[in-house]
Amino acid sequence: MSLPPSNLRVEQDGRVRRLTLAAPARRNVLDAALAENLLHELRDAQADSNTGAILIDADGPVFCGGMDWTGQVAEDTFTFGRHASKPIVASMQGVAISAGLALIANAHVAVAAQGSSFGLTDIREGRCHVGILKAVAAAIGDRRTRELSLTGRVFTAPEALAWGLVHALTPPFELDDRASAIATALANADPGAVRTILEHFTRNLS
Repeated sequence: MSLPPSNLRVEQDGRVRRLTLAAPARRNVLDAALAENLLHELRDAQADSNTGAILIDADGPVFCGGMDWTGQVAEDTFTFGRHASKPIVASMQGVAISAGLALIANAHVAVAAQGSSFGLTDIREGRCHVGILKAVAAAIGDRRTRELSLTGRVFTAPEALAWGLVHALTPPFELDDRASAIATALANADPGAVRTILEHFTRNLS
């Protein structure tokens, strides 16, 4: 299948497939082409017997500055974590807005740099994507997500940790090492046990 060009870098490091949002000049905004390629690589990694885990990270000071509303971003982009049979780790620095927040919410383990900030700010532009709301609500609950999406306020890394959106905070210079170590450990874990764990939660979310 011929895919549109996108700002996604793909690297294989042992049994870890690293998917890097690579458009720092555009704040790694999620557009239709990037979303399509990201989904393609996630599905390919799920089917690849040589891949045991997926690591999603980003170039530059912003993890993801939101979504490009000029194109259509498939809702699957914001639900892939729910149906994955291999673990997904997110490594987040800087800022994650709306669509970026949904990408983190889809990860099974999320690590953020200290000093990072987050927000569901689309209401400031009179916009809303239900897929984003569903993804974030699955991670931190309906009531919290409703408040964040209505107010559009930016929240801090300690809040994200307290609410379970991210699972660990680390100094920025340690972020890549910490996330890579987690992804490598998951990639080398017993695949049957990992699959059983993920399938259990998939059933409970159905």
